[in-house]
Amino acid sequence: MCAVVLCRKVLGLFVGLGVLSGLSYSQDLTYAKDQVKTLTSSEFHGRGYVKKGDEIAAHYLANEFTKFKLQKFGRDYYQHYEFPINTFPGAMSVNIDGKELFPGIDFLVSPQSSGVHGTFHIETIDSTIFKANFKITDLVNKDFSGKFILLDSVGWNRGALRKQAFEMVYLNMIKAAGIFLVSDNPLIHSVSENNSDFCSLVIRRTAIKKHPRTLKIKIQSREIEHKAVNVIGFIPGESDTFLVISAHYDHLGMMGKNTYFPGANDNASGTAMLLDLAKRFSLTSDRPKYSTAFMLFSGEEAGLLGSAYYTENSLFPLNKIKMLVNLDMMGTGSGGVTVFNGSTYPREYCKLDSLNKSLRLNIALRSKGISKASDHYLFYLKKVPVLFFNCTGNEVGYHITGDKYDALPFTVYENLFKLIDAYLKSF
Repeated sequence: MCAVVLCRKVLGLFVGLGVLSGLSYSQDLTYAKDQVKTLTSSEFHGRGYVKKGDEIAAHYLANEFTKFKLQKFGRDYYQHYEFPINTFPGAMSVNIDGKELFPGIDFLVSPQSSGVHGTFHIETIDSTIFKANFKITDLVNKDFSGKFILLDSVGWNRGALRKQAFEMVYLNMIKAAGIFLVSDNPLIHSVSENNSDFCSLVIRRTAIKKHPRTLKIKIQSREIEHKAVNVIGFIPGESDTFLVISAHYDHLGMMGKNTYFPGANDNASGTAMLLDLAKRFSLTSDRPKYSTAFMLFSGEEAGLLGSAYYTENSLFPLNKIKMLVNLDMMGTGSGGVTVFNGSTYPREYCKLDSLNKSLRLNIALRSKGISKASDHYLFYLKKVPVLFFNCTGNEVGYHITGDKYDALPFTVYENLFKLIDAYLKSF
């Protein structure tokens, strides 16, 4: 059956069942914005692994679940698990030739970096090494002991010799005190489960002069075994089959004592929409046909760890999930909304497309295939039907200190809420 015919049939089914008539929305943009503002405040420390940021967030979210009278699968809303993570809880100072650099703006510490303390000579390796008499062995035999290496690959082409030279520099790093890469691109942070026992940084090119000489640095890192929780509640329906709404509430946390990554779009916005949906569902007087579970995962930024744990330790059989809707980065939308796995489940995407048109929501929907980038993917691997909603646009950056509440335009939030709400009611 062609897609157009299928969508028309789906739309006709909605009209016949009355899904499109009398839709009552309890969407509350003010509530959602308040949640994003709260979750991105300094008291939550970036919802990461320093100062118990994600734990503070988990307790706050559980209290919201309590307000909505969501039911628990156990004695509380928490699912406990642990994982190793490299953290930067203390000193974070980088000074080059007397100029103090600002963490998160002028430089980032690589997520797997170890700590370091001292003053070091800077050895610059860039494209100027490729002279007529250049030999790879010159790099292999060079003594970098006690030095910090500035590695600038601008002007290095993809030729075999230069690629080999680049690799040789890395192989020889063990002799150095550390390394920093110079970047012309926005500084994007991440987290790592492991500490590499080697200090490495990324520095913005405009933050340093062309040939820096001296680095004074003090960075503290600590690899810990982190205790985390998923926050999960549900509203019982007539059936023990579930619709699941998921989002991750964690973010990157702290880089040093004073710098934190707010994670407004990623993913306080998705967390806020989940809470907004939980609020709406909790106010419904009619018992839904299907039970509805609300799953807020931790550990997503460290490698989808919370959802990975859940899918191996599910609170009810995974084959009882009729559909999982995952929400990640709901605060923008000037570029429309991408529905990942939409092409995997064309009938479900047709439902969304038909609802979008019939309700005159005017969302620029885009169907794409499988994405491995968020928590839905672990469920997909377990044969659970999933759709992953992701707003697109250039309004805010990704994994930067500037991903703040006041940078979010919430371009399509209200209409996307209505679409997801109507879609869930279509089951």
